Amino acid sequence: MGWLSEKSTKSRAPPDAETAVAELRAEMARRGSPIDLPTDDVLRFAKARKLNAVKAADMLQADLEWRQARRVEERRDEPAEDILGKPIAALQQVLPHVCSPGVDKLGRPIIFKHFGGQCSFSRLCPDRESVDRLCEYNWWVNEQYCKRLAALGAEQWVVVIDAKGWQPGLIDRTALRVLKSMADTDADHYPERLGGLVVVNAPASLALVWRIVKTWLDEKTKAKVDIISSSDPKRATERLHGLAAPDQLPEQYAGTAPPLEAWPIWPAKSGLPSKPNGAR
Repeated sequence: MGWLSEKSTKSRAPPDAETAVAELRAEMARRGSPIDLPTDDVLRFAKARKLNAVKAADMLQADLEWRQARRVEERRDEPAEDILGKPIAALQQVLPHVCSPGVDKLGRPIIFKHFGGQCSFSRLCPDRESVDRLCEYNWWVNEQYCKRLAALGAEQWVVVIDAKGWQPGLIDRTALRVLKSMADTDADHYPERLGGLVVVNAPASLALVWRIVKTWLDEKTKAKVDIISSSDPKRATERLHGLAAPDQLPEQYAGTAPPLEAWPIWPAKSGLPSKPNGAR
C-alpha cells in the first residue's frame, strides 16, 4: 500500500508509543476490523489523535473505507493523465510541482510547489468534473510521494511553496474548494506526513488566504508552517539553507543543484532570485 511505510527507520517505538499502537490495534480488533499494518503507520494515526485509541480508530477506519471506495491501491499506479483527465502539462502550467531529487538535513524528500501568479484554478478547472478530477489527483500524487519516502526510508516530507506573483484575484470559489479538498485529504489520509512547510516570496496580500487556510488546519500543522515575505530574501535563503544543504536545493531556491525544469520565471524585483532554466 502506497501510504504505508515499506521501510522503517526506527528499531522500536518509545514505550508510550508502543502502548498507543497496541491500544489502537486492540480497538480495531474489538470493532471486528483487525489491522496488519506496520507499527510506524499505526503510530501515525495514533499521534494524529493525540494517542486516543478510540478517536484514532475512527480515523483509521474511515481512511481504510475511503481507500477501498476509491480503489487507491489499484489506481495509484495508473498514469497521472488518467487520474487528472487531461495532460499533466496543463496542470504544471498552472500549479508547477515536483518532488526534487534533493533531501533535507534529516533525509526527508523536498517537494516544491509554485502557487504564484500563474495559479488560476478556475482556468484549469472550468467545470465541476475537472475540479473533482484535480482533487482526485491530489491523493494520487501523495501516493507517489509515499513511494519516494519508502525509497529513502523516511517517514515525512517537507514542502517549499513559492508564492511569487500571487495576488488576491486568484482566490475564488474554485480555488477555495480545491485548496480545502487538498487540506482535508492530507489531514485525514496522510497524517503525520508533513514535516514542515516553508512559503517563500510571499506578498503581503497572502495574509488574506492564510487567514482562511489556517482555519482548516490543526494547531500541530499550523506550527509547521513558516511564511517568509518577498521583502526578506535574506531570511528566505537562511531558512532554506537551514533546511537543506545548498547542493540539495535547486538553483532557483538558493541552491547549487540543477534548476527545476519548466519552472515559472517572475521578475526578481523582490524575493528570491529566479533564474531562467539552465542559466548559470
